[in-house]
Amino acid sequence: MKNKVVNAIERHQMLLPGDRVLVALSGGADSMALLHVLLSLKEEYRLHPAAAHYHHGIRGAEADRDEAFVRGVCAKWDVPLTVGHGDVPKQARERGLGLEECAREMRYAFLEQAAQGALIATAHTLSDCEETFLFNLSRGASLHGLTAIPPVRGRIIRPLIGCSRDEIEHYCRENGIDYVTDSTNDSDDYTRNRLRHRVVPELKACNPSFDGAFSRLMDGLREDDELLSELAQSVLERAQTEAGYRADALLGVHPSLQKRAVAAAVEALSGVKPEQFHILKVCELLRTGGDVQVSGGISLRVRGGLLYRKPDQAEDWSQPAFDGENLLPVGTVLVEFYQEINQINIEKFNKQLLDNCVDYDTINGKLVFSSIREGDTIRLLGRGVTKPLRRLFAEKGIEAENRKKVILLRDDDGVVWVDGVGVSERCAVNGETKRLIILSKYD
Repeated sequence: MKNKVVNAIERHQMLLPGDRVLVALSGGADSMALLHVLLSLKEEYRLHPAAAHYHHGIRGAEADRDEAFVRGVCAKWDVPLTVGHGDVPKQARERGLGLEECAREMRYAFLEQAAQGALIATAHTLSDCEETFLFNLSRGASLHGLTAIPPVRGRIIRPLIGCSRDEIEHYCRENGIDYVTDSTNDSDDYTRNRLRHRVVPELKACNPSFDGAFSRLMDGLREDDELLSELAQSVLERAQTEAGYRADALLGVHPSLQKRAVAAAVEALSGVKPEQFHILKVCELLRTGGDVQVSGGISLRVRGGLLYRKPDQAEDWSQPAFDGENLLPVGTVLVEFYQEINQINIEKFNKQLLDNCVDYDTINGKLVFSSIREGDTIRLLGRGVTKPLRRLFAEKGIEAENRKKVILLRDDDGVVWVDGVGVSERCAVNGETKRLIILSKYD
């Protein structure tokens, strides 16, 4: 078994001389064998090993026993130990997660904290890969999903990835290594246990050399997966622009590469690993255009030949207006107040300036800058019709999620001015204007 561990370490470049390694130590046969074999390689690789044990708060006295056992072993073997405690059942209920999923998330969060930048060695084995492969196969996973548990993921290494459970138990017996047994491993209430107890033995009955055959299969699948991932990354790089990803570049490749590139694009745009449904939906939108929600309030959009993240809805905002620079949530507006204006000056104003001028004496109450509000309307100078702002924004191509970013000036009677649109007819300057406000917006 030790030779297989060394082969895995060398092949996947898991360790460098002088590395600090934190072993996730449950006390079971797998993790005990892992700690033992890494200690045996300590001098060869100049390693600095330590261990971490997480009490999930699930199995009561049995979990307390496991913690006590691990503490005793680490004291005997002179291995620094960090122990963490969590209430997984409570967290699972509060977060709406399954018990196993929540336990995994909490355990890895603890390991990351305890590692303090060191490598994290977990005791995943070839047998774990077999069970994960079968589990993912039953759920219709892609090639990437079928590659099961990677030998290396970031700072997480899995030196036992090529060793079967039988080999590990034999190693423990041969080296006099004690370990504890999790009683839940015997229960078929868990899917993985049913696969371990029922499906894998049938496969081994069909082929007594199943472990070796499966190991070769994993090697081939991982190589294919790595190649396709590299090709998909090249597609993604060709498609990338400052504003998003070009739909034509993503459409012009084999469907296999397209789905992988889209998956990477979705994750880059949203920060969320996409489900298969979302990947297929985005692939469809590359041809048709449209929106898809990928998580919570995060949506992606394909429009104008570009895949990009749909802008978040802006929040409602409001702020009193005053003379001078007004620093607003969506920009800055300079308000300039003029006490005396004559007809000659007004006639010299161009249309753009007129659209940003307000007759001060028509104002009723206090002036306030704000975002659009439900029911807002405006009657623009020279239009002869009152329109809802929502319809006006739609006509101007301002998308719904961007409408609250448009600056409005209002008084007690309603909308006075809309940036980029114009001024209300009732507040427009004319030959009778004596005092006026000029509004200048900039970012």
